[in-house]
Amino acid sequence: MRKKLADDNPTSAKASAGMKTGKYLKYAIGEIVLVVIGILIALQINNWNEENKERLVEKQRYQNILNDLVNDEANINKMITDLIQKQDLHYYLYEVSQNNGKPDSTVNISRINSAPELNLITGKNQLTELEFIKDLQIRREVNTYVKHENAALSDADRLEGNIKNRVRLYFQEINAVKIDKIFAPGRYDNKGVNDILDIDIISKHFDESDFKNVLTNLRMSTSNTLITLGALKEKNKILQTILRDKQ
Repeated sequence: MRKKLADDNPTSAKASAGMKTGKYLKYAIGEIVLVVIGILIALQINNWNEENKERLVEKQRYQNILNDLVNDEANINKMITDLIQKQDLHYYLYEVSQNNGKPDSTVNISRINSAPELNLITGKNQLTELEFIKDLQIRREVNTYVKHENAALSDADRLEGNIKNRVRLYFQEINAVKIDKIFAPGRYDNKGVNDILDIDIISKHFDESDFKNVLTNLRMSTSNTLITLGALKEKNKILQTILRDKQ
């Protein structure tokens, strides 16, 4: 009977088959769309996760730089304080030598022989990380800071070399070093030795050109180092402010 009806109405049978095919096609397309949407959502979530990881890594880079800058700031301030005290001593010796005044026995002129070392770590630690910093402003500021740091380190090295290779040698040559003070502590007493220079012997050489040259070079190299340290300190503050604003 059904076959007969189908045979009697072939158009209706074809229409029914077409409807079924359309339903299957719509269902298949719907499934494909859902799968595509699921994949896109998964990719977006993955992208968000990757971007979040990158932000955390970048933030940690900023924190590492900031930590180094804080460490450098303390060393810069200490160096500036030491050099200002040394500069006061240079002026004291100059004034005494010019006025032919009697030296103050309470002033420890042996500090003129000490060679303070400048220890900075930002350039050493961050220069290799510079290419990974995405923020162009921070990259430029770090690069500028490292250049100022290198300038300060170069001047500090020159000052240290001047003291070790010229100043100390000069005082040895005029026999101003008190050897008894150097050996005053016990053999195993490795404390720092103060007051190892004899101001009375040094004062006999105030009018000599060698003394004046040593003191002048020491004054200039100390001043140059203080200037570059001052510029570095300012850059340090600026970069710290920028990095804290990024936190």
